[in-house]
Amino acid sequence: MSELKCEMFPEPHHVQEIHPQMKLDSVYRSSAHGIADMTPPEETNAGTKRSLEDTVEADNYHADRKLRTRSPAHDHHEATSFKRTRQLSSSRPPTQPRWHNQSYMLFLALRQHPDRCLPRTDLIKAALALDRKISEERNLPKVFRGKTPMNSASAILTNNSDRYFIPFKPSGSRSMHFRLAYEPGNFANAVEEYRKWEKKLIEQDWPHHFGVPKPAEGPDTVHTNDEQQNIMTEFDEFIASRQRARRSGCYEDKENTNKDRRRSSRAEKKERTEQPLPNLDQLDLTRVPTSWKDIVRVDENLNLYATRRLPPDTPLGFYFGVPMTEDEFDSLKQGVGSATRYSVMYRKTILDATSENGEPFDDPKGGIYCPFHFMSPTEEADANVSLVEGSLVNQVICTTKKTVEEGEELLVWHPTVQLSP
Repeated sequence: MSELKCEMFPEPHHVQEIHPQMKLDSVYRSSAHGIADMTPPEETNAGTKRSLEDTVEADNYHADRKLRTRSPAHDHHEATSFKRTRQLSSSRPPTQPRWHNQSYMLFLALRQHPDRCLPRTDLIKAALALDRKISEERNLPKVFRGKTPMNSASAILTNNSDRYFIPFKPSGSRSMHFRLAYEPGNFANAVEEYRKWEKKLIEQDWPHHFGVPKPAEGPDTVHTNDEQQNIMTEFDEFIASRQRARRSGCYEDKENTNKDRRRSSRAEKKERTEQPLPNLDQLDLTRVPTSWKDIVRVDENLNLYATRRLPPDTPLGFYFGVPMTEDEFDSLKQGVGSATRYSVMYRKTILDATSENGEPFDDPKGGIYCPFHFMSPTEEADANVSLVEGSLVNQVICTTKKTVEEGEELLVWHPTVQLSP
């Protein structure tokens, strides 16, 4: 077993950070002055045929559907495989910090607002004003450099690929509003969300993964294990779709592949609708675990072992981490203890899995304890656990890749990328 080692971040002297405590004059005006005058005439979008509000009518329902409270296994077929680190763009100058991009500029503008919530147009204008301010003060190029910067910013909000924002329409309002999807560096909120995910996983998903069919009452009807396996939870469907994608090969036409994936996704949704989950009354639930302590243990050497047979494609739990922006992690945790080793990335957000000293939370009786921090890394062929991006913001699921026998060590593999300085 070889330990994966990577330098997640470049040396601090390459990073120009915006620390939360940094004294940046707010770009927001009081309500008496308004915010409409923040964008100069040359950076408005006069002449565009569609208003900014028209561009987001379709995504309102979609965003609300994806982010409502639900089982952690819901909608996993839309998730992508998890990556631990992220490669810097080769076109980025070495003096330009990683956080200096369009998505983060909108994120930072929204975070500076006292209410952490703004209408679309006001948020865009605030981000453009902040972009100009940072560009002037730090001698950096503006991130919104095109002819229609407001349209560029609006597209970032609509796509929301980094899941920084939650779009919503207040009652009686005609404009889309945005609020932060999470509060960076908030330990208490991270623990609270983690507990909610654990509770739903144990109560809603584990019975279907660990329950077994009860003996048939009549001689003519016998439910086999194979029949039980054919009735999939939504998490099972997600895992199956990922396996089919891996088997399909890497040399397909990109456009056709995307069309096939969309058709496959629609077919999977229809199949799930037509095939309901089995009634729990039909399952023997006596051996369904009720805590992570029923399925794994951490030994004295801080290695993780299974305490029972774990079926393949089973969600075991979640990888806990306090969400941080990259500049905050560089400022607070870069080079501190083992913070880099234990922290992982969810898109462009770092999940810091360590204490103030940069060490993992190793007290089972403490405020937070995640046994999956102690999975040993290994090569892909030897791994029996993988990290999967969940359907909720900053959610990383630890799921079995194959059957794990009782007493077997849990070994994890995920791709790592060396970040350029």
